[in-house]
Amino acid sequence: MGGIAGLVRFDGQAIVESDTLSITKLLRHRGNVTSYQIDQGILLAFGGKIELDKPAQTFATVDADVFGNATPDQPFTTKYTRNGPIAFNELNADFAVAIWDANRYTLCLSRDTMGVKPLYYVYQPGRFCAFASEIKALLALHEVVVKPNQNKFREYLTWPTQYIPYTIETFYEDIYNVLPGHYLQVSAQNVKAHSYWSVNTKKFNGLNTPEDYSSLFREYFTTAISDRIAGKKLVGSHLSGGLDSSSVSSVSQRVLLSQHRPTLHTFNIDTEQPYAEEQKYVQAVVDKYATQHHRVRPLPDVVDSVLKISHMFDRPEQFIIPSSFHFSVSVQAQQLGCDILLTGHDGDSVIANCFEYLDQLFDANDWERFQKASQEFVTNCGYNLSYIHPKWLQLSHQMKLTKYFAHTITSTIKKNFRGKAYSNLLATFQDQNRFFDIPATAIIAYFYDRLINKWQFRAQIDDALTADFKQRFPHRQQQSTESLATSLSTDKYVIGKQILNTTNVTCNEQFNHIGAYYGHDYSFPFFDKNIIELGLSTPLVVGFDHGRGRGLIRNGLQGILPSIIVERVTKANFVEYGNISVRELYEATHEQFASPSHAIWEIIDRKEFAKILGFVINPHMPIVKKTRYNWLLSRIIYLALWLGSLPQPNTKHIRK
Repeated sequence: MGGIAGLVRFDGQAIVESDTLSITKLLRHRGNVTSYQIDQGILLAFGGKIELDKPAQTFATVDADVFGNATPDQPFTTKYTRNGPIAFNELNADFAVAIWDANRYTLCLSRDTMGVKPLYYVYQPGRFCAFASEIKALLALHEVVVKPNQNKFREYLTWPTQYIPYTIETFYEDIYNVLPGHYLQVSAQNVKAHSYWSVNTKKFNGLNTPEDYSSLFREYFTTAISDRIAGKKLVGSHLSGGLDSSSVSSVSQRVLLSQHRPTLHTFNIDTEQPYAEEQKYVQAVVDKYATQHHRVRPLPDVVDSVLKISHMFDRPEQFIIPSSFHFSVSVQAQQLGCDILLTGHDGDSVIANCFEYLDQLFDANDWERFQKASQEFVTNCGYNLSYIHPKWLQLSHQMKLTKYFAHTITSTIKKNFRGKAYSNLLATFQDQNRFFDIPATAIIAYFYDRLINKWQFRAQIDDALTADFKQRFPHRQQQSTESLATSLSTDKYVIGKQILNTTNVTCNEQFNHIGAYYGHDYSFPFFDKNIIELGLSTPLVVGFDHGRGRGLIRNGLQGILPSIIVERVTKANFVEYGNISVRELYEATHEQFASPSHAIWEIIDRKEFAKILGFVINPHMPIVKKTRYNWLLSRIIYLALWLGSLPQPNTKHIRK
């Protein structure tokens, strides 16, 4: 838990007492409040610290989990005073901080690299800047006008086909996010954003073998977990049975046992759906480490959960599967008295599968290694490459390899030769095919399958927005994490955007809000500074691990993880449960949609909505093809419920 808030005035006016009282009341669930008056305003810490460096005239409110012992007592004011906010990059921490620099008459706002700690602000030039860990504290200020930001709706309701940068925009006009890995310098005249995050890849130059990288990962990961559970009374951990959650749970219990501390509580959310069935993997971890295990079901009232998270998070639900899924764990953890929940959330972005290694070899025309690596890749029968062939798992090994070569070669050549003469494409293909010897019939079959697949799903919908809404709210450029994410890529094959994007960051924020309301920290060992840097600096061939992928974990935690987990290449698919939950959600809310005056119809085209609903409820459509439509329908309903929960236009702070 923990949080910060405050208000700095540039116009000389006094802080209105009712504003301070409102902030304190709305954020009290984040911890006991500590306040500090500065000449220009007030700084508030909820369960956190106030750092004072009076000789340097810097005053900070801090919500931070700092990992490691080599940090000063007041790390943020010390770092800021010596080297400025760029020195925050030296910290291994999840944090949100606000520093008032009285000498420069500026306010510095900053947050951690992955956005684990949320931080929002409102700024009126020449007047004031207010900031808080939750938006609701800013909405309560008497000078803040509450108005939904419809520009945000377009991003929220459009099916993403690539990584979307995290922007400063929120669902309210004039209230903004502080970007992860950035700091803001706020003065009476303006707000300037700068990134402080940079990755030091040179410190890994001494690693020469795959074993070197895996051994270091094991050391870093153990330390990351040990640091996060230090001082905690009772530790809980998500355990889905996947590689990430199993790694977190296994290492956590080992650390707790070595320190003679209470046993780890593990939580598995059981949807009772075949595609998501992972009990044999979960049980393997429980049997090996004798954790106190809890098998929970998602909360039954889906609508109530959606409304609850909208209130907590001050925006529509983020997850495709409603937070009834996550609330079930937090309710149980709260009853047990857990003060921290560890999660392996998005570990596969940090310690990636490194299948880009195949692209690397292909682009280098290293056909011998490409052929060998491809054989290793397709040999892992657990990988279901249905995007290549719908019945991939039923194919023979040789047929898999033939179809994989055909797919890779034709797709890559088509991409590289787009706009060039067909004869050039054909000549290149013939040159490469001398090495792979793919029968002409296989190429014909491949293109035939592609055409059939495109025809069957030619009417795929990316959004259901009305033409009028799109015209009124076109895409617009915003400050975002895009340039920072690009700079994190250590070469053209390692993608910083897969680590730092709006989906990942917003999920982190939502977890933070849930934990704050249920009385426990949500913590992410895979987002440790050292682990992220190692993940970005590991050669692709090491991560590729002979076609298995995620070699750092499989080899680094060999002997720690149950063997069934180490060898696992499949992942649970929650599309079945997602389909069930969205249908339940629609059944519970469809009467609201029947009203032609509902605000959602100013945004959503009724005909497109009907098509999406038809796909979701169509019993003949394969369940694995419904992810897109479950997502679209869920988000439309989430937004509709959020709009319905907003204060009416005649309420005090609403602008008509």
